Amino acid sequence: MKIILETGCLRSFKEVRIASLLALEAGADFLKTSTGKTAPAATPEAVFIMCQAIKEYQSISNRKVGIKPAGGILTPSDAIVYYAIVKETLGEEWLNNNLFRIGASKLANNILTEITAIDNIKTEPIIYF
Repeated sequence: MKIILETGCLRSFKEVRIASLLALEAGADFLKTSTGKTAPAATPEAVFIMCQAIKEYQSISNRKVGIKPAGGILTPSDAIVYYAIVKETLGEEWLNNNLFRIGASKLANNILTEITAIDNIKTEPIIYF
């Protein structure tokens, strides 16, 4: 069961933590930051708090729960921030599609655009005489 917290509507990080823990206790298999329809949507701070709650819950229950930052993640640089938060807070074992997903419809196109731009860079050596 995926539970969307709509963290941008919560007034404090304490509320993000409480909502995360309640969702985990209710049986969530995945915590998602938002629908992406409110502002702010995903923020690194909210995802960090959610990851801390997941880690705490996992240490007590021995149950791994996934995390899905969603909304407002537009660039590869944005995605790397969330990747780093998950890696550093929950560990490399979370870095798979069963436990970590990014909900960002525009991100895939932006990654493809950047890859295409890199492929189009001329790789001919520059020779100075």
